[in-house]
Amino acid sequence: MEGLKDGTGAAAAGRPTRGRVRTAVLGLAALSVPLAACSTVSSSGSSSSSSSAVASTGPACQAPVKETAAMAASTTGITPDSVTVGNVSTISGPVPGLFEGAPNGVKAYFAYVNSKGGVNGRKLEVNSMDDGFTGQQNSSETQSAVASDFAMVGNFSLFDSYGCKILAQNPAVADVSVTLDPGTNALPNDFSAQPLALGVSLGSLNFIRKKYPNDRRVGTIVSTTATAVAQWQGEEAALKHAGFTIAYQQKIGPLATDFTTQVIQMRNAGVNVLYLTALDWQVAAILTQNMVQQNWHPAVVLSGGPIYADQFIAKAGGASAVDGDWIGQAQALYLGQDASSVPAVGQFLKWVKVVAPSWTPDLFTLYGWASAQLFVQALQAAGKDPTRGSLLAQLHKITAFDASGMLAPTDPAAKLPASCFLMAQIQHGQFVRVLPPKSGFTCNTSFYYASGKP
Repeated sequence: MEGLKDGTGAAAAGRPTRGRVRTAVLGLAALSVPLAACSTVSSSGSSSSSSSAVASTGPACQAPVKETAAMAASTTGITPDSVTVGNVSTISGPVPGLFEGAPNGVKAYFAYVNSKGGVNGRKLEVNSMDDGFTGQQNSSETQSAVASDFAMVGNFSLFDSYGCKILAQNPAVADVSVTLDPGTNALPNDFSAQPLALGVSLGSLNFIRKKYPNDRRVGTIVSTTATAVAQWQGEEAALKHAGFTIAYQQKIGPLATDFTTQVIQMRNAGVNVLYLTALDWQVAAILTQNMVQQNWHPAVVLSGGPIYADQFIAKAGGASAVDGDWIGQAQALYLGQDASSVPAVGQFLKWVKVVAPSWTPDLFTLYGWASAQLFVQALQAAGKDPTRGSLLAQLHKITAFDASGMLAPTDPAAKLPASCFLMAQIQHGQFVRVLPPKSGFTCNTSFYYASGKP
């Protein structure tokens, strides 16, 4: 069965509501998605918060409890016919459906596996919970999942740090999810298909530097939250390491719906490389509209992935507004462009429509799907009578994973992100693969760790 025997292979819906623009940091290999208080930001880039943060990094996670034999032997969530896992994601709240893609992706992969007979005779089920954009609810739902489900799979939340304490107290419960929180990421029972790290792959930066040797002055917009700022610090360090100069950086809050001032300031600062990684496609679309209105066209527009969204091109103003924009990312062109070379892309799109017909797949949907695949690979290897302990043992053996070609290879066991990348460009209003030209990823580069390798 494709994607079940081995995780390795060939190497958000709707426009932003006025007054509630969601701002995401989606790096090449690590990702944090903040929603913060509105901030007043000076032209120099410093900021002062005008209200308390809506979302924060949450409480510090405690040191993990030592796993006992009884914990390891647990078969909670297992029946002769089924395996039930928990998923705690942010679905409702200020931005309805914010990360609904995450549980949809898990459900889609499980539906695919169940169509093949399940795993060792058991069907896979998802206990999906919505933390409602609150830390306490995330904590209580994580506790509920630990008490009733075999593992946690595909969580995606701004508040996963609140669940970290629960997972630390229950070290035999595997959390197979892409996390935003460094404390959760550091837990020995946390396994990510795209491990968290501060920094980026140097591949796309080196590509742009070589292709545009005279364009080095970078401008960007960053959210005001701690996770976003930390992520940007990693990206900033990588850009400087690759030979770029940061000519302009501006911190913004989620209430912003117009960036004309920032566009004018970037033009005046001589920015010729616009870096669109520290925001999501909705914000990038508004920013692009403002650029067109001001007749400002920097030589390079580069995104680490956020603008790779089905809705971006139309919302930004069509081909004339975005043709030439570059995307450098560690994911295949999962919206369909790579379907002929990566069979998993077609499976992903097919099964998402089966479980959620009206949902438009996004990066979080892909993360849910990939997390589910990583879990299933370990569950199969754990045998016909799996325990929480045997599942963890198998997860610790997975040192290479690429979701059947949907992701650039990572090492979940060692928590090492992808260094490989691909480049795509918007041409005639379409996403077009450029490097490598036919399929796969380019791996002649390294990941730049801003704070040292894990």
